[in-house]
Amino acid sequence: MRQPKGEYGYIRSQRKMYGMLSAISFMVIAIVLIVDRYLLEGNVLLLLSVLLVLPAAQFLVKYILYRQFKDGNEIFYKRLEAVSQQLVCLASLAIVRGKQTLFYEAAVMSDRELVLLIDRKKERKDVLSYKEYIEKLIVPKGFSVKVSVYNDEEAMYQYVNDKLVRTLKNVHTDTQVDLAHLLLGQSV
Repeated sequence: MRQPKGEYGYIRSQRKMYGMLSAISFMVIAIVLIVDRYLLEGNVLLLLSVLLVLPAAQFLVKYILYRQFKDGNEIFYKRLEAVSQQLVCLASLAIVRGKQTLFYEAAVMSDRELVLLIDRKKERKDVLSYKEYIEKLIVPKGFSVKVSVYNDEEAMYQYVNDKLVRTLKNVHTDTQVDLAHLLLGQSV
C-alpha cells in the first residue's frame, strides 16, 4: 500500500513501488525485443523497445534514490505522534536542495519551533550542517521558527515531551500547516 509523503513507511512504499515498476518495465522491454527478434521479420518493434528504455531508466533511478534511505523507528514515531495533538509530526523526509539530499527520520513542529531527527551515526558537525540547511530553506520563505536537530531519539523525545509541549498555548495552526507543506514540497 502506498503511504502518503510524510507518513511513516513512505520510503519503504516508494522503494517497493519503483523496484516493481523497474522490474516490470525491463521485462516488457526484454519481451518486446525477443518478439521482435524471433517472431517478426525486421526491426518492427525496435523503436518501441528503445522508447520504453527511458521510463524504465527513470524508475530505476528513483528506486536507487530511495534505496539509500530507510524509515526510522516506527515505535519512536508513534510515541512522537502521541505527545500532543497540537504538534504536526512528519516522518521520512528526504529533502533535496541543489545537488545535496539530506534525510530526516522525523520532524515535529509547533508554530514556533521545528525539531528534526537525523541518523544516529551522524556526528556533531553533521547535526549543525543539517540545521543550517533547514534554516536556509525556511527563513527565505518567511518562517521565523527555532530549528533544533537531534541525532538521538531519546534526547529528541525528552525535548519534545518536556519543553516543546509546555510552549503550546495559542498555536497558530496555519503556520504549522504551511511549514509542513514547505517541507513536504521539498521532499522527494
